[in-house]
Amino acid sequence: GDRSAGIFKKRPRRDPARARARRVEPAEHSSKETGAMSVPSEDLLEHIELPQCECLNAAKDHTLRHCLEQGSRDQPTLFLQSDCDEELLITLMFRTPVRISAIRVEGPGDKGPSSIRLFVNKLGLDFDSAKSEAPTQELALSAAGVAEGAKPVELRYVLFQVVSQITLFFPGNLGGGEETVIQRLQLLGTAIQHEGAKRSKEEQAAASKGDWLGSGTAGA
Repeated sequence: GDRSAGIFKKRPRRDPARARARRVEPAEHSSKETGAMSVPSEDLLEHIELPQCECLNAAKDHTLRHCLEQGSRDQPTLFLQSDCDEELLITLMFRTPVRISAIRVEGPGDKGPSSIRLFVNKLGLDFDSAKSEAPTQELALSAAGVAEGAKPVELRYVLFQVVSQITLFFPGNLGGGEETVIQRLQLLGTAIQHEGAKRSKEEQAAASKGDWLGSGTAGA
């Protein structure tokens, strides 16, 4: 059967008044120059198993690939956008475990995400469980924090040490509207290399060419 079935189904609108208020940490942006950071900060894109990544509630023409993949994320006309409402639920899989030190999320001031709930190695999350379960870390974002060229948001490095999968839940946007837009999503850190675990460039290239999960992502 089609593994993407149901991923882009219309979901019933929820009552905003039912959303529970939560204490969210303000995002801390590094005041240090990149070269002086005390934790690893390489772009982790090459360690992401791209065909195994998915985004729930993505618009058909504005997919996860547009904000994540090299090249696409640098084009202003390509971006990830929510479909039925303002929520986005992204799952990223890694080829080898990684340590994540920071995250960069860019979006427009009126539609960029207002917060992120991050879950490490948590399988089977859906929109309901992403709201109710305790995240590994939760961050509040500002318009300045998601502006183009803004510094990455530092994470609690000790909590992101052996990450095979990370789920990112974006519950809303800065403008309070129905559409959330992410122009760039970038994770920084370092891969944990195990002897014999590194794959050849040919194997990595073959994996990267596979179809993405979800309708509207393959070949986008």
